[in-house]
Amino acid sequence: MATTALLLKIVGAIIQVSSIVYTITAISKKRGKHIWIGVALFIVTCLLLTQATHMEDRIRGGYGY
Repeated sequence: MATTALLLKIVGAIIQVSSIVYTITAISKKRGKHIWIGVALFIVTCLLLTQATHMEDRIRGGYGY
């Protein structure tokens, strides 16, 4: 489970950075639909990273719920 949480964090961080770049590119090229795709990717990766952090907290017996 610790490996899964680590992989989720790595994948989430990579997708989050690329979604920011994607959104900035869409804004500069003035493509409305693509802006929303970038924002949706960013939100999904935020949820992914939150879930990975929650998994790590449960593994370590930390302050998670």
